[in-house]
Amino acid sequence: MTMKKGLTVLLTCAVLAGSTLAQAQEQAYGNTIVSNKPHKQTTVQKPASAASSEVKPAAAAPQAQTAKPAKVQKEKPAKAAKKTATPKQQKKQYKQKTIVQQSNWRLKVAQQKLNVLGFSDERPSGKMTQATTDALKSFQQKHSLKAHGELDDVTYRKLTWEAFTQKEGIQKVQGKDIVSRAARYKGVPYVFGGTTPKGFDCSGYVQYVFKDCKAALPRLADEQALKGVFVTQRQLRPGDLVFFTTYLPGASHVGIYAGSGQFWSASSSKGVILSSLKDEYWKTRYYGARRVLVTNGEI
Repeated sequence: MTMKKGLTVLLTCAVLAGSTLAQAQEQAYGNTIVSNKPHKQTTVQKPASAASSEVKPAAAAPQAQTAKPAKVQKEKPAKAAKKTATPKQQKKQYKQKTIVQQSNWRLKVAQQKLNVLGFSDERPSGKMTQATTDALKSFQQKHSLKAHGELDDVTYRKLTWEAFTQKEGIQKVQGKDIVSRAARYKGVPYVFGGTTPKGFDCSGYVQYVFKDCKAALPRLADEQALKGVFVTQRQLRPGDLVFFTTYLPGASHVGIYAGSGQFWSASSSKGVILSSLKDEYWKTRYYGARRVLVTNGEI
């Protein structure tokens, strides 16, 4: 009995000791377990909700994309308004262009021709005035043109031709005579500033040939280019003058058209020679042509 009581006391003491040890461990590790809960919550916890909260603004991006068509729709009326305004702008530009066209060198030339023909005594200014309008109407009536007082192409051509035939052109000289005389000086050497058969430059040669036929021309090529009336290459006739741009801008070389696309001139490399308008050198430097002989006819 005594031994049994002793064993019982020992077992009781062991159980009590184990319970006390478990309580001590729970108390010792209790803080660690509690502190793990927030750790687990930080790894799982709200990063997911935070990520979802960060994704939501990205979801709002489609709303920004849907706003773009609204901008395009706003721009369309502006484009339509611009198109409807275009005819008015074109009309305004056309009006301005018409005004400028009536205030240029061509109008000044026309005023000078009206003076030559006795239709006006107004000083050429290149600006449309009432005196110019009245003079144009008088000229148009005399030559059976529409008397509107404006300087259209038909009136300009007729005006320059009448002034040319009555006052400014070379009368009674035939183109074939000019070409025949030009051929006489074939091979004469080129001399800058030359005006005699001992040596010619281009304009000196042309002036000398016309003088041989009792017809007067200015000395320099750019001055000769202001004489007569303009003609195209298709309208060229023997005795017309052809001009080229060579060493200076504008009409810096001149020749006498001989027919069949050829012309006589004093070239700096070969002297007086017959050349073709189709030659690459002359073709690329062609400037224009003038008719100075009345006998070559109206254009």
